[in-house]
Amino acid sequence: MKKIVIASNNSAKTREIQQVFAEFGVQVVNYRSIMSEKTFPEETTDDQYENALAKARFIKQFLPKEWILADDTGAYFAAFPARFGLTIAREFKSLGLKSIQEEDEYLLGLYASEMDRSAYLEALFVLLTPDDQVKRAIGRGGTKLALAERGQFSVGFDTLFEAENGQTFAEMPIDVRVSYSHRGRAAKKLLAQLKPSELSSLVHK
Repeated sequence: MKKIVIASNNSAKTREIQQVFAEFGVQVVNYRSIMSEKTFPEETTDDQYENALAKARFIKQFLPKEWILADDTGAYFAAFPARFGLTIAREFKSLGLKSIQEEDEYLLGLYASEMDRSAYLEALFVLLTPDDQVKRAIGRGGTKLALAERGQFSVGFDTLFEAENGQTFAEMPIDVRVSYSHRGRAAKKLLAQLKPSELSSLVHK
């Protein structure tokens, strides 16, 4: 069976994407399991598609016959319309936040009781096929930021973002979360674009 190779140096992101695609029967591996770690080109601050495409093309040059997947994810908050978005990870790093817990606590600390807590995560997947076609899909998940961390099934932002069902992503097991999360929705849209023969070669039954 064929597999999809993810172009990322982020192990936590890799694990989440692996879990998401596994729900659709598709195996995802990190490129670092095939070759040594590489340094990716600098990302833009405002072009989600170009960020993901650049990462995918960068790894594709080393693995030209593989299916290469990359993503770029942003976090958007009604209370801070000119802040965060695609640069949230870089901002947290610049602030010296060293753990997921510190990031969550910092974000929750920005809110006063009367502030609008509407918020969502947006993931864009780019998939390069072995014959160099480009597939892309966007998924949004979350409706607002919770008052505190909730849930045991996941960590990080999953404990903070509530979905339409009133639960945080972390309160839902992966088989439920995949229908509500930004990456789950993006993955479903992406796989729907593949030809039946392509999809059948990737799906592990």
